[in-house]
Amino acid sequence: MPLPPPKKNTGRTCLTAFLGVVGALALLAGGALAAHTVSNAQQDVSNRTGYGPAMWRNEPVDKLFPKTLGPKADAQSEADDPKSAEWHRLGISEQTGCADALTGTLAAEAEKRGCKAVLRATYADPTGNFVATVALIVLPEVEDPEEGMGTFFDAERDKRTESHGVKALPVPDTVAAGWKDSRRNGSDGMQAGGLYLPYAIAASAGSADGRKAGRLPGQWGRTEHDAKSDRMPWREAAETLAHDLSLHIGDLLMEETS
Repeated sequence: MPLPPPKKNTGRTCLTAFLGVVGALALLAGGALAAHTVSNAQQDVSNRTGYGPAMWRNEPVDKLFPKTLGPKADAQSEADDPKSAEWHRLGISEQTGCADALTGTLAAEAEKRGCKAVLRATYADPTGNFVATVALIVLPEVEDPEEGMGTFFDAERDKRTESHGVKALPVPDTVAAGWKDSRRNGSDGMQAGGLYLPYAIAASAGSADGRKAGRLPGQWGRTEHDAKSDRMPWREAAETLAHDLSLHIGDLLMEETS
């Protein structure tokens, strides 16, 4: 007597079909997610390309120059975190003209490169001993970041005498009330870091009490560098402020276009 044919396992057949459908849906979802991610990334780049050069006039000025600036503790922190503040904002200039904000070789270089505008703010360090005015210099867009003003600032650092700077912005009723051009002791600057940011950032720093840099006394003042060594603390202070603002501008671009 022949054996009866095996019964079909309906449950197993349904489970197999169900898993097949789920797998297909997962593949479709994965493909859609990947496409969405790529689309978002492309959109972010597109946004930054357009927004970066325009953010100087689209963002509120007190957002471009935050209340505090300092180094970033880690990749997740921001340069305007009060916990790591190296600088506290005292005031912001209402003038935006290039000639109103820059002097010497810095003014000449910015004009040569087609300076569009300059925004300025004055900051003080936590001790109130150092004051500095920092400038966001708006330049035309260039394809190669190497065409920025970085080489200019590098060359200026090697000079024995100061020949460039940001015009001092005094702020009444603060430690910077008496801050003026003749009190500037050191200047520095850099090209804003990252793509889509056609800006140079420069700062000039000095002492709140008006102390001037000069030839160091005794044997320290007999070198060929003259007052260069005595200006070093202020130049480094200016460099720090410019660097902190550059970090902040980069953070702001990412925040607004992500």
